[in-house]
Amino acid sequence: MSKRDSKPDQKPATEAELSLEDTLARRMRGVAAKRTAVSGYNPYDAEPTAKPVSPDGKRKRTDLRKLSEWIRLKREVEQLNQDAPKKKT
Repeated sequence: MSKRDSKPDQKPATEAELSLEDTLARRMRGVAAKRTAVSGYNPYDAEPTAKPVSPDGKRKRTDLRKLSEWIRLKREVEQLNQDAPKKKT
């Protein structure tokens, strides 16, 4: 018999039969679920951060027109800064 035989004649004595059991069936038998020590960050355990709220209970609304204007001005300034070195040379 070779060492690579995929079907040994006998099972080693240390192997145990493994089976899957439904969690619900375990709960019905009264077996408590085992919890292992979990390391790492679980976002579902974290509490959401509170957003600032004014005293009257309403949040300050964002003015999207001002935001659009600010973005447009930023882009114009970037474009002017890119064009400026080209004009000097």
